Amino acid sequence: MKVTVKVPATSANLGPGFDVAGIALTLYNTFTFELIDEGLIFEGCHPDFSNEDNLVYYAFKEGAKEVGLAFKGLKMTFDNQVPYTRGLGSSSTCIVAGIVGAYAFKGKQDDRHAILNLATKIEGHPDNVAPAIFGGVTVSAVLDEVITLDIPVKHKYTFMALIPDFTLSTEQSRKVLPESYTKQDAIFNVSHLALLIGALMNGEDRYLKDAFKDKIHQPYRGKLIKGYDEMMHIFDYDEHVLGAYLSGAGPTIMAILKEGTSIETIKGRLGTLIDGWDVKILEEDEVGYTYTIE
Repeated sequence: MKVTVKVPATSANLGPGFDVAGIALTLYNTFTFELIDEGLIFEGCHPDFSNEDNLVYYAFKEGAKEVGLAFKGLKMTFDNQVPYTRGLGSSSTCIVAGIVGAYAFKGKQDDRHAILNLATKIEGHPDNVAPAIFGGVTVSAVLDEVITLDIPVKHKYTFMALIPDFTLSTEQSRKVLPESYTKQDAIFNVSHLALLIGALMNGEDRYLKDAFKDKIHQPYRGKLIKGYDEMMHIFDYDEHVLGAYLSGAGPTIMAILKEGTSIETIKGRLGTLIDGWDVKILEEDEVGYTYTIE
């Protein structure tokens, strides 16, 4: 039996939705799992991660415990398109794929709510894993269990992912955040997240530029990215940009473009600020992970 799991990249926080909101995008990591007699085999995985500390392997083991899957050996094949430590949910693709792979050997690969709870336990927060599991735009809360709701987005958007040529781990980016916030900052974020959700659901694109702003993480993490303030200023005053925000923990910056906007025009306005950066044009993934079983 061979299980292949394809998981979309995700862009978390969406500005004011810190550790709460996220969206699945049309960029994918694909993993194949095969049980073997003994040992651990990696194919297509970077040598630095081809060991027992591999996050996919860890998630597979945790998933196996949950469903009672006993195994002595595992072969994993990797086909990764999501850049690592760039704020596009690469770790979430690993976690979700590992759990789904293990669950599939027990016929439980469609139990998305159980997968969500275990994935959140491993990841620590649901904002990235939820859209990777369910697709689309999601908001989540951790109660006795993880509750995730789909946000029906009225319009289709073009996402311009500006991916720097350097990495920024979640651990690094969390260290720069303050231990506490003022009541005014908390109210600012609650109101902007509410505005963002309402604007997306009702197609009120005119409010998106303001709705993506926050005071919880972007002002602090932006200082870790050279040219961040200049780029966001350009986006604020560009009529072809509906809104922009820091994707996940960064350093990728996400801009949402009006239909028919010339990508080259936007890149030209950014000029040397994005020298050496990769630019990917993406759309919303509406289904989350998919799988095949042979």
